[in-house]
Amino acid sequence: MFTANRTPLRQMQPEAPSMAVGTLQRQYIDLDCGRVAYLRHGKGPPLLLVHGIPTSCRLWEQLLGTLGEHYDCIVPDLLGLGRSAPKPGANLSSPGQAAMLSQLLDALDIDETFAVFHDQGGAHGQQFLKHHGKRVKAVVFTDVVCYDNWLVPMISLTVWLARRGLVPLLGRLGLLQLVLKLHTLPLTIFRGRFPKALSDDWFEALRRPGQLQRDWIRYVTAQSPRWTLDAVPTLQAWTKPARVIWAAEDCFLPPSWGQRLAEDMPGSPDNVRLLPFASHFWQADVPQTGARAILEFFDGLND
Repeated sequence: MFTANRTPLRQMQPEAPSMAVGTLQRQYIDLDCGRVAYLRHGKGPPLLLVHGIPTSCRLWEQLLGTLGEHYDCIVPDLLGLGRSAPKPGANLSSPGQAAMLSQLLDALDIDETFAVFHDQGGAHGQQFLKHHGKRVKAVVFTDVVCYDNWLVPMISLTVWLARRGLVPLLGRLGLLQLVLKLHTLPLTIFRGRFPKALSDDWFEALRRPGQLQRDWIRYVTAQSPRWTLDAVPTLQAWTKPARVIWAAEDCFLPPSWGQRLAEDMPGSPDNVRLLPFASHFWQADVPQTGARAILEFFDGLND
């Protein structure tokens, strides 16, 4: 399906974002696990939005103009990605990231929140439900890693390079960024050219040797499908409202995984909500359609 439709879909124009990337300034807060960078925008009930790898909080920024009309959107950089700076001994695996999210909510005086998790953020979100589920009023999983459906090949290669100490050299030469920009990222978006503002933000750590890059490597090498498999009983026991939203043309994590996830969660409808003409980073493809799907679910809980 992906190969047959790739050319015409890439000729389609992406939807206009409700907020341009780079509009909001990052805020920073010191937690027990480190210094966490985040975006915050809007008014209403709290809504936590969590990105994955190799992205940053700015993945969600294109939706915040719309979502912020209804919700107080809190969008952190994961520890080791974006501009968040973990402490030397911080746990960067999924349980550690889940603990960071809980610490962030504590620091912002938020007891309970709606939540949306994407990509690798889904692994952290599943651990968040396991350890801090009482804080989640309702949850959306969208194009997330789950069960044993990862590591996908490009991330597997990145982990292999990181564990062998090759990332600093490849990053300094610009080779790793080149492969990601010319090969991998174009496969994750169908409409138009991949936004330069996003790739520049996501790959800052690869360009600059130093602590930011070391933290990025620590994050990459800390990830494991162990934690998604560990969370399966939590998903199967989750009776609070849940929804699975998936890009119909995701070539890395096909919608069949979303269907399995929807069927496994008692609090979710059995069908996955598909976003047509969109790939893995659908936030850059169809930000308006995606924002409407999220609002349709959360707002519907108040009807």
